[in-house]
Amino acid sequence: MIELLFLLGFSLHNLEEALWLPQWSKHARKYHKEVSKNEFSFTVIIVTAIGYLLTFQYFIFAPSSSLSRYVYLGFILMMVANVIFPHLIATLVLKKYAPGTITGLLLNAPLGIYILTIGIKGTNELVFVVFSGVILAIFFLLLINQLFRIGKYLL
Repeated sequence: MIELLFLLGFSLHNLEEALWLPQWSKHARKYHKEVSKNEFSFTVIIVTAIGYLLTFQYFIFAPSSSLSRYVYLGFILMMVANVIFPHLIATLVLKKYAPGTITGLLLNAPLGIYILTIGIKGTNELVFVVFSGVILAIFFLLLINQLFRIGKYLL
């Protein structure tokens, strides 16, 4: 089950970010809001849980629901794109390693590309997956900003 292997990579990626991104964010103030360890940890826990929910809904509903497949594959596409922007680009622009780049390049990108390659069957499906990925990316960007606020308030 390659999907479970992807979840492991996704979890390790988020763990790497949780451990080192708050300190890194002090060096990236021009491009990234500085975040505390507590607010980032809160956010990464929620985001990781959503990733698990998206994967498990795929296992349950995908055999009978195209929408379920498109949402899951859109999530995978979003995570593959996340390797390039912001991680790889931030590392190159700032000339300082951005936490999450290694796990993204070694785990999320290859596993995600494999899942997308076997999961997308034709151009029509590709359009739906890209659309789903864009919608999910917008949702996650908005959600992450709100979770930072909530995490800062709670913790």
